Amino acid sequence: MDVMYATMTSKGQITLPAAARRALGLHKGHRVEIRIEGESIVIDAPRDLHAVRAKIREEAEDRGTWNRVPVSGDGWAARVEELTGEDPRADD
Repeated sequence: MDVMYATMTSKGQITLPAAARRALGLHKGHRVEIRIEGESIVIDAPRDLHAVRAKIREEAEDRGTWNRVPVSGDGWAARVEELTGEDPRADD
């Protein structure tokens, strides 16, 4: 893909060029992952649900908690909060 440029606004916002959005399959409302690698900003497309489930399963297998019914204090509530930004223990 060719080099593309975007201009940053006074609020630190940029608009991703249409070609970049199309290449990553991004649409309005999608959340993207942003990370710094050295002197570069890397923007990744959102992970699909299958990838998220696989990561959670891998973590559970590593902890020895896969196929176990969660119990209070096993740390999964905090992990859910980390992944989703929502506290599963909070009253609605």
